Amino acid sequence: MRTMIKWVGVICFTLLVYVGGTAQATSIPIKPMITEKNQHELGSSSQFSESLTRSLTDDSGISAAESGRPAKDFIDISSNNGKISSEEFQTMKNYGIKGVVVKLTEGDSYKNPLAPEQIASAVAAGLKVSVYHYAWFNEEADTKGEAQFLLDYMKELNLPSSTVVVNDSENPKMNLDKVTDNALIFQKEIQQGGYQNVIHYSSASWFTENKLDMTRLGKENCWVAQWPYDPSDKNPLHTDTAAWQWASDLYFPEFPARHFDVSTDYLKKFTS
Repeated sequence: MRTMIKWVGVICFTLLVYVGGTAQATSIPIKPMITEKNQHELGSSSQFSESLTRSLTDDSGISAAESGRPAKDFIDISSNNGKISSEEFQTMKNYGIKGVVVKLTEGDSYKNPLAPEQIASAVAAGLKVSVYHYAWFNEEADTKGEAQFLLDYMKELNLPSSTVVVNDSENPKMNLDKVTDNALIFQKEIQQGGYQNVIHYSSASWFTENKLDMTRLGKENCWVAQWPYDPSDKNPLHTDTAAWQWASDLYFPEFPARHFDVSTDYLKKFTS
């Protein structure tokens, strides 16, 4: 018997096993090495974004000074948002922002290099800091590996045990038959690592299609993204969940070129 490995992409390789001169191919998924060039931010999946109406139809943005919008309770950021000073966070706070969710990790190879500075600036401005992990889960073993990778970085940053930890499950390259199972495995690992407050984030369609089963995860542990074209405080969505991300293009008049995801915190898990 002779074995040959043929690379066919960053997501899988084909294992060719020669038995009696006949090649039998088996495709085995692998994870790409995540770097600053190919890392993802919350809500960035192309399939995910198709269900988020405003992002595809209007790039003018929503001003933090506008009235009549859903509650502007917290934002989420990654390295794509760059360095943010404590003074800039204070400006956001003046418009009602009370918390920020900072990307820490992705898969089992990427750490946000700006996270320490972003967190320190947010804390200095008096905002509540939560963190998120962009998941590449496929099977139990690598789910546990990603959880430990995140835990190691959280402990390196000395984040308190009260920190809310978000599982960002939106990656279409995950094992979609096991998204909920793996989310629960991830949650258990994080909780056993000392952080009890775990939230699961995805688009409304992933929850309604049961890629993520809200009945198993608990509605109070779910953060749902849906971006209406004209979000209004008179029509709040997903009010039976922990939080609703309602736009990706909030800007502050003092720095209008910088857009942020914004959410309403129904259960105050991200803001108090």
